[in-house]
Amino acid sequence: MLALQVGGIAALCLVAWRITNIQHVLGPGLLKDASNVQDVSKVELAPRGEILDAAGQPIAYDVPAYIMDIKISDFTNRQALAQNLSNILQLPYTQIYSLVSQSYDWIQWNQPILATTKDAIEKLYGQGKHAEDFTFTSTEKRFYPFGRFAAATVGYVGPNGQGVMGIEAEDNHLLEGTPGKLDYRQDALGFPLPGSVHTVVAPKPGDSVQLTINPVIQGFVDHEMDILDETVHPEHAAMIVMDPWNGQILAMSSRPDFNPNQYWTASPVALDQNWAVSASFEPGSTFKLFVLTAALATQSINLNQTYMSGQITIDGRTIHDWNYVGWGKISFLKALEYSSNVGFAKIALKLGWSNLMHYLNLFGMTHPTGVDLPDEGSSILFPPSQEGQIQLATTGFGQGIAVTPLQLIDGVAAIANGGTLYRPYVVEKIISPEGQVIQTTQPDAVQRDIAPSSVLAAVRHAMVLDVSQGIDNAAYIKGYDVAGKTGTAQVVNPKTGKFYNSRFITSFIGFAPGWDPQVVIYCTVDWPKTPVNDTWGNTTATPVARAVLQDIMNYYHIAPLGQTQNQTSELKPAQKMSYIENLPSFVGDTVSQAQNLAARLSGNLVINGNGSTILRQWPAPGSELATSMPVYVWTRGNLEGETMPSIKGLTLEQVIGLLQAYGLNPVVQGTGFAVQTSIAPGQPVHPGEQVNVVLKPPSTIS
Repeated sequence: MLALQVGGIAALCLVAWRITNIQHVLGPGLLKDASNVQDVSKVELAPRGEILDAAGQPIAYDVPAYIMDIKISDFTNRQALAQNLSNILQLPYTQIYSLVSQSYDWIQWNQPILATTKDAIEKLYGQGKHAEDFTFTSTEKRFYPFGRFAAATVGYVGPNGQGVMGIEAEDNHLLEGTPGKLDYRQDALGFPLPGSVHTVVAPKPGDSVQLTINPVIQGFVDHEMDILDETVHPEHAAMIVMDPWNGQILAMSSRPDFNPNQYWTASPVALDQNWAVSASFEPGSTFKLFVLTAALATQSINLNQTYMSGQITIDGRTIHDWNYVGWGKISFLKALEYSSNVGFAKIALKLGWSNLMHYLNLFGMTHPTGVDLPDEGSSILFPPSQEGQIQLATTGFGQGIAVTPLQLIDGVAAIANGGTLYRPYVVEKIISPEGQVIQTTQPDAVQRDIAPSSVLAAVRHAMVLDVSQGIDNAAYIKGYDVAGKTGTAQVVNPKTGKFYNSRFITSFIGFAPGWDPQVVIYCTVDWPKTPVNDTWGNTTATPVARAVLQDIMNYYHIAPLGQTQNQTSELKPAQKMSYIENLPSFVGDTVSQAQNLAARLSGNLVINGNGSTILRQWPAPGSELATSMPVYVWTRGNLEGETMPSIKGLTLEQVIGLLQAYGLNPVVQGTGFAVQTSIAPGQPVHPGEQVNVVLKPPSTIS
């Protein structure tokens, strides 16, 4: 409620500006022709296209709304007007009264109001002497049903109807459609006359945009990012989950975030940038993966070579390992497991600038990824004039340079998939207002065969050992061969040019399962508020990334291997859950035919109604579903006489799809899988009835 009040106050300030602009700037010109009623034309915004998640569920869409004009000069009792509007709009009385008590003739509310609000005002004033003092002009209001869900990726629509941030901005030209034209009559004071507004040229609705964002995985990420916020209070944070086999971004979250339904209540920092896309910073030890790959590919080193850890002096500057004393003489393989800066300084020196820059270019570190989101950041690498030995050494362990989260995850995805660098993307399809797919994004392989397959296999193996035996064991999940690397980078104070003593950027990057990577994950945390001696990637970024990986493995039905900690990715995966890949149509079949078909598919059938012929079904033909999940069919045309189905364990999109098939209105709280409903299974339900559903991530379900 407080957020709504703050937003309302902001809106009222805009109203005050609107009043001053119209009546004090335009007013004299209008009064000059005070005896005339004027014909006026204005642009009518088109309904924006929807933004859909990967499951086809709308996560941003327009709802019918109205622009409200009030002729306040006709109200003798302004206190009563303010009180009534306060009750209906749920805004502070004092703020509304400060506006309606002024000497203006009329005001236009700056924010569109919903149909329910319009109905309440018309019910109160529509039949009395003030029936002509309100004019409502049809428009649209953007609505985000899941609030903060992927907010920075989706973006929001500003008061001028234009997209701001994310997909709303990047694809505004598709979403906004073609505006139309309104004609209406206004009196000499500029007040639109009730009943005179009509459309002359109908607007053309915009195209819809379907994203690659998986609603379940995004829910996992948002849940863990909330935990991160509550526990370490970072200045910024970001998490990205990507499919390494095509570049699809399955989830993306930045902190601080905001609710696009009330974007005006957000901090300027939250609205300034999508940190996962726009930020660039020192990557720290996560960068060692690319240096190691380059060194092995050029045969500059081999993993069994040894060196003396602890410290190294280059051009008069001494570089220490993170524990200052090192581990004695160790191999370069152990250098990754122990995250030895000295080891990677030596590797970089053996590699040389020419070889290093060649492979950084192959991995996409020298240029933006080309993601289909606005304001992508760029890397900052040493120019040729500054390519000295100390700069080469510090680059070897990810200091003195800056890269973006997208560059990092894209590069590691290439390691995971065997050497192909894909352009990351979030837009999967463009859909016309008529529902036709007019464009589909195809995976774009920017670079193939980055390094020999044997080299990439060795790096993947080293990453698995880093998690299972090295210092990054906080990411370990038994049976999944999680491959990963953490990073802890110092941050430069821009005022002094020196490193802060207590400010770090921590991170974890990795993939799972190690034998057949299905997802790559990157989590980065800027300035976690933790004790300095406990501020590491392994203590801040890794726990939340690990929780998301565990949830995804469960969601993907990937069973863990029966392995010990020291076994690696050479083992084969266990049998996955069985699926019906292309669900046939049951519509038109008799009940007995449908039952026989379901039995052949090893599926379950839930029959609604007493008829003999199947009239409709859910899920739709062509869907993929686990054989353990029922197919629901109906033998009657109406939705009366239904009982509440069991939805326990269903994902967000399954919950929404099934309840809508029953004609119900789901209101969802939380993320993950369904654990509770406000109406018990088997109880009678009626079309349009609201059902409250609680979702929880699998890691929190006992």
